[in-house]
Amino acid sequence: MEKKVPNIENGSMARDMKELKDLGKQMEHLRDGLELAEDERIADPIQLEEDTGIEKK
Repeated sequence: MEKKVPNIENGSMARDMKELKDLGKQMEHLRDGLELAEDERIADPIQLEEDTGIEKK
């Protein structure tokens, strides 16, 4: 079965104030590293600049 996913563009802004408020609520509820560890999960890995060959400014 195929999932229907809307065409989402990375880096797009919120379309209206309601969506902006919803995104803010989602960010308030993000779990930190300790909370993730309690559930035996890990946070997304940090992308280091030295791994990509980009010099720090």
